Amino acid sequence: MSDQEPTRRISTVRVSARGQDYRVVQVIGNLFICTKANGSCCCGWEEKGRMPFANELWSDEWERRRIRSRLHLTFTGCLGPCIAGNNALLQLHGRSIWLKDLNDLSLVPAVFDFAQQMLDEGKVLPPPPELADHVYERYGPPPTEEWFELVPSKQDGDNGLARLDPVCLMDVDPATARHTVEYQGRIIAFCAPSCKKQFLADPQAYQLTG
Repeated sequence: MSDQEPTRRISTVRVSARGQDYRVVQVIGNLFICTKANGSCCCGWEEKGRMPFANELWSDEWERRRIRSRLHLTFTGCLGPCIAGNNALLQLHGRSIWLKDLNDLSLVPAVFDFAQQMLDEGKVLPPPPELADHVYERYGPPPTEEWFELVPSKQDGDNGLARLDPVCLMDVDPATARHTVEYQGRIIAFCAPSCKKQFLADPQAYQLTG
């Protein structure tokens, strides 16, 4: 597994809110992490025999792999059942994969390895041996009918890349952005100085393509 994806292929949709259109990246999945810092839950409570579940354990690994454009990371309150904590929920390719008893530091990269393998292969896979005892089925099986769009997607002809901050993938209007840089013949806009600084430190790491 490479620590860097030189070119990230992404797609965006236009989402209307408050009378304006915004570009939102269509990710493949979401990883939800239950942590003590984000709600009244038992995950991360050392006095309950749990491994400390610091947000940085997960955010640092997520950032290092540069999979932001494919897998979103969310810190949340109680996912339950607390007796099986520490808990996480991986939603990928339309499947909810519940993870329990994540009380070993080696399990953090193992969860990301599992997610990244499924992202790369484009399908749900059985858990690897190191995670087999940490996966359980909390939800009942879904209906058998095929997936359908709840609302028609508004795809952008240019894929909306010109409006994306390449670091955090926020929608930024180049015409009004306060933080920009000219790179390879085009103006790139950023939502904040920190994103611009991160981009300039390693521009090749933040190349986007549709």
